[in-house]
Amino acid sequence: MTAPQSSWSQQPSPQNDRPKPPSTVAFASLLGIVVPSISGLLTVISYVTVALETIRYLDNKVGPLLFNTASTLGTLVLVGLWVFFSLRMRAGRGWARTTLAVLAGIWFLYAAFGLFMMLRMADFQLGVIFGRATTVTVVLEQLMVLIAMPLFLALIFRAPSNQHFTTQRPTT
Repeated sequence: MTAPQSSWSQQPSPQNDRPKPPSTVAFASLLGIVVPSISGLLTVISYVTVALETIRYLDNKVGPLLFNTASTLGTLVLVGLWVFFSLRMRAGRGWARTTLAVLAGIWFLYAAFGLFMMLRMADFQLGVIFGRATTVTVVLEQLMVLIAMPLFLALIFRAPSNQHFTTQRPTT
């Protein structure tokens, strides 16, 4: 004779209706979480170094500190939006993929322009750029974006990703 089993162990485990996203979408959503988070961290580090330099060397500190504070807070809000959209994209939401594709393109162009302008202002002398902590963090962030955003765009528009977003569309 077998021992009676409790009723809770006989209940079927709840299954998730959604299919698992393909590896391209999973990795792209991971990039969409990690890259903006690292960018936000580098922005905060840059903010602290600029604030310390401003406090130490400028007599009129309010204007630059307010601008730097607003810029840093704006970046942190964008990090939160990237994470939110990346999670929605992973769940198969096509609108999130479209939004992130546009944002990735804009971010790539912004980073490329910023890096070019920084190099131009330093007269293309890397010693000038790498001589200050603030510019080093900015260059690291821009290089990360210049590598990650094309990879992100390639991943979200590969065939497995396209199929994932097509199958997740509600039928009407």
